[in-house]
Amino acid sequence: MQLLEKVRKTEFLGREFLAWLWFRTETERGHFKLGDKAIEIWFDGKITLQGENERGLETITCSGESRNMKEARFALAENKEVVQATLVFSMDDNQWTFVLDSLWLNFKTFKTPKVIQDKKDDPDGLFYEKMFLIEAAVSAVDNIYAEFIKLRISPEWPGEELPALSRWVQEGKS
Repeated sequence: MQLLEKVRKTEFLGREFLAWLWFRTETERGHFKLGDKAIEIWFDGKITLQGENERGLETITCSGESRNMKEARFALAENKEVVQATLVFSMDDNQWTFVLDSLWLNFKTFKTPKVIQDKKDDPDGLFYEKMFLIEAAVSAVDNIYAEFIKLRISPEWPGEELPALSRWVQEGKS
């Protein structure tokens, strides 16, 4: 099976992940426990949703604070799917901002915490510190995605999580 065929068969997982992540950020304030680290993640800025209708593919982009994105929640309740979102991730005293795409789970417009080091003492240190910060955020999102996949294939998904997610989505219509 070709790579693109595999992607097409599983592309729904990225969209489900972003919808679930949005649900968790609103119902549990985006708090996750990754090992001994407590992190917080929230939607901020822009969410893009897509859905098929009789005229073809329809794309809706909403901007603003996630708590006030009534149009995006309504679109979600009208069978649109999250295909891209701006996320803010916070761990310890650091904060990252990035756009996450649902198809390949690509990071776009990635902004790390500011790196403060003296270029004269260790010019390569800036590069390595920046790579460390990028890896920390990517690893955290990977771990959250792994948590989602474990939940998605568990008996808890159809019994508890999916009904709660569906109720939350339908609440977007009001």
